[in-house]
Amino acid sequence: MRIKTRDRIVLAAVELFNRDGEQNVTTNHIAAHLGISPGNLYYHFRNKEDVIRAIFGLYAEDLASHMAPPSPDEGDSLRTSIRYLDGVLHIMWRYRFIYENLPDLLGRDAQLREDYKQVQRLVFNTLQDHLRGLQAASILLADEQQLAMLSHLFKQLAMFWIPYQLTLHPQEPITQRRLRGLIPQLLFLFRPYIAQPHLAELDEIGRYFSQQDAT
Repeated sequence: MRIKTRDRIVLAAVELFNRDGEQNVTTNHIAAHLGISPGNLYYHFRNKEDVIRAIFGLYAEDLASHMAPPSPDEGDSLRTSIRYLDGVLHIMWRYRFIYENLPDLLGRDAQLREDYKQVQRLVFNTLQDHLRGLQAASILLADEQQLAMLSHLFKQLAMFWIPYQLTLHPQEPITQRRLRGLIPQLLFLFRPYIAQPHLAELDEIGRYFSQQDAT
């Protein structure tokens, strides 16, 4: 099926923003990459900010899909946690330019900033629900205040992992392997709150992601 021009523009922009940095890419670059005229691009988008908003809509849909709650048959378990973590890494990789330049992107567009806050509320609520499920299953031993703190710290680690890596090693590109370095940090954060009988399952999560580095 032929992809609509508007969708091609959005996907090309994601590719170029990730490869070259959003601040280094203009609408003319996007049009040239697609082999279309700037006028054709402007027929679909008034400016680059419009393109970024369209990308963010795609990002929000992708995030909602990967953060969908488990089915009743699946339930909340540390195996469910793997699915969530896989989803987080997928989103961070596919839209890494957002994480690389988040304060600037949100500072330029008040509507985008409000949309981002709404998406983050979804992430926070989904994470809270998952942690409460682990709490109810006696896997996670934490009270409500600790659950809220763990959720906020999880979000902060994920949100700023890429900028942290770029600050430490500015000459090294972000790779999927470097993204997976986030996982041991998250597991370390949660480990003191995992019930003793389930620590081996937590270690399995670490092995699941470390094996991806070995392939």
